[in-house]
Amino acid sequence: MTDPRGDVGVALATMQARCVIRGIDLADYQRLSEKVADWDDWWDQWTEMGEHYLGLADRYQAAGWQRSAGAARVRAGVAFHFGKALAVQDDARYRDLTIRSVDAVAAGLRLQAPSFERIEVPFEGHKVVGNLRRPRGTDRPPLVLLIPGTESVKEEFPQWEEDFLTRGMATLSMDGPGQGEVGFELGIRHDYEHAVSALLDALDGRDDLDLARIAAAGVSLGGYYALRSAAFDPRVTAVLANCGPWSLDEEWERMPPLYRAKYAWNLGGGSEDTARERAKALTLDGVAEQVDVPALVIFGGKDVLLDADRHGRRTAQALAMGELWMFERGNHAVTNCAAEHLGPGADWLLTHM
Repeated sequence: MTDPRGDVGVALATMQARCVIRGIDLADYQRLSEKVADWDDWWDQWTEMGEHYLGLADRYQAAGWQRSAGAARVRAGVAFHFGKALAVQDDARYRDLTIRSVDAVAAGLRLQAPSFERIEVPFEGHKVVGNLRRPRGTDRPPLVLLIPGTESVKEEFPQWEEDFLTRGMATLSMDGPGQGEVGFELGIRHDYEHAVSALLDALDGRDDLDLARIAAAGVSLGGYYALRSAAFDPRVTAVLANCGPWSLDEEWERMPPLYRAKYAWNLGGGSEDTARERAKALTLDGVAEQVDVPALVIFGGKDVLLDADRHGRRTAQALAMGELWMFERGNHAVTNCAAEHLGPGADWLLTHM
């Protein structure tokens, strides 16, 4: 039976830059690639990598090396995440790696960062969850919400968080509907801003965050969610949207099989036809004009998922205070030019929030 995700070799080729900038060692990725011939290997090799780093973490912790143990646990959690990130059904194996990823990253961050907090908020009969980290030496830092995309989760972001923490900003990486542990109960939805607002409500009144300065930064579909949050929650004072769609439905026909399969599961309840119909609601039509805060749009000219003109330039031009950073050789999420926008993007947000 043909796997609906297509050729695993395509995934290996396109995921390398993303995995490396999110904390996977390049040599580890290259070794994994040599062993992966099919999608079962994909699961198995990522799981093996995660277990290897958990074993190292136990050794480091026994020796009293807390920071090394924390880093190894985070790396294990990121590996577990990538092992299930491209899954297209909610089965026991998917849930197991999701939970192992959540637990490993949280345990690692607690060892590395005493200020780490898990924020869990009731939401429409279920929950939304965020990982909160505050920078050292800053009493009331501004806050940046980090919003994942279609097959990303908060556990993918510890490395990205450092770009903000080292600049004196707190980070709240979140799982909303359709993402990570929250996705067990809630599927993808267009009005993600309600999940953002629920998390911000939970932070209201804290004196260890500057809640007058809140930015939202999202990647891929998370870029769309970030813009919606800026449009509909007045607490968001600046936004960064990296390769978010203007309209998800517009790109359906050119979408790789992997993504159509993921949307059929996580948006359409198992039906691609239902997913495509629901995708029509994921649009910036009627939304972009309501974003009245500084907004940075980052896009790759060689994005194979979203056309740079129809989505990147169109979005930046429609925003009242929009700015476009177009990387002509950039791929989707511009992971192949990361050094040119991750840190600078954090600087841009700090300047404009």
